[in-house]
Amino acid sequence: MDFLTKTWTCKLVIGWLMATVTLPLSISLASAVTPIDVGRVSFEPPPRKDAPRSGTAGGGSRSDMLSCSSSIQAKTKTLTALTPGKHVGLSHDRRPVLYVYLPKTDAKVAEFSLFDDKMNGVYQTDISVENSKGFIAIKLPSALSLVKNKPYHWSFALACNPEDRTLDMVVGGWIEYTQLSQDLQNKLIKANSLERISLYARNGYWYDAVATVMELQQKEPHNSQLTRTWTELLTSVGLSLNIVATAN
Repeated sequence: MDFLTKTWTCKLVIGWLMATVTLPLSISLASAVTPIDVGRVSFEPPPRKDAPRSGTAGGGSRSDMLSCSSSIQAKTKTLTALTPGKHVGLSHDRRPVLYVYLPKTDAKVAEFSLFDDKMNGVYQTDISVENSKGFIAIKLPSALSLVKNKPYHWSFALACNPEDRTLDMVVGGWIEYTQLSQDLQNKLIKANSLERISLYARNGYWYDAVATVMELQQKEPHNSQLTRTWTELLTSVGLSLNIVATAN
């Protein structure tokens, strides 16, 4: 073998070795920096989780707030439960926080109720709403935990006239405590805050998606991307609250 042939052969061998060594490294680096592809934030109902026939789907919003207020504002902003409509929304929290949007109102008290899938009462409490407006966070007591994989209906009744409770403004929805799959847990660990909102929503975990938005809004009140994410999440279930997600 002459000198030129040996030189050309060595170059081929070296080139092949470099390719076999650097190619996996390049793939590894690329996968490490590629963001999770979550796309547009949209709620995807969990399979076979429509509202049980024994109950009602619950109203997402009530626009006839005029009976509860003399304010002109009441004509344009509605009492709204942050729920995924007729679907059951999941949560991986045994005691999830529920949210209601409350416009300016003359009512002084509201009643929160929790029912099982047969609409039997599980829990009830009064909530003071005097001089309140905006998002109301409803927290379950420490003594109460949702049973896993069992749907519950919750309602928020605004007492417009304490002497005549038939005039209450009532909104609500369905919720179910369900543990996260291992695959979803792994994705959530790798995701940033905004990606987690989308992952929750796309896997049916409505209440966790909403809670994550509320938490982030406290930390980043001027984050325009978060505002866009919030709008996309609400729009995906037919809600149209153009209001910053800040809980009282």
